[in-house]
Amino acid sequence: MTAAAATSNTTGGGPPPPSSDPNARYTFNDAALAALRKSSPWKDDPSYFQSTAISPSAVMKMMTHCHSGVEKGVKKGGNPIEVMGLLLGRPDPNTPKTLVVTDVFPLPIEGFETRVIADDGDVINHMIALGESLETTRKEKFMG
Repeated sequence: MTAAAATSNTTGGGPPPPSSDPNARYTFNDAALAALRKSSPWKDDPSYFQSTAISPSAVMKMMTHCHSGVEKGVKKGGNPIEVMGLLLGRPDPNTPKTLVVTDVFPLPIEGFETRVIADDGDVINHMIALGESLETTRKEKFMG
């Protein structure tokens, strides 16, 4: 699967990255990214982002985590359980209305069809530790 194949657009379809390189969305132009983050046009427009590009490895990690929730719930004799995780990524300076999800991280929490509560002390500590470790090694930030 190419990086372009994992691109989703909420308006239906959408242009490929402006470069012919399928990995263009997953490289960094630090100055352009810093300028986009500084201007933060999404703060004034809640509908600013129009599409999402998800890296193939992030898709696989999401699907593995979801599948584990299905298996765990069925094994307990019921319905699949809800799972929760964090998305790591950034806005794309080349196509500014696009969010690029570069990685995902499962959270040690289970939920039900109507709710997933992440206020457990262990979950909060896990998110803080994860955020602190990624802050020093990655240029992306948590997005959701």
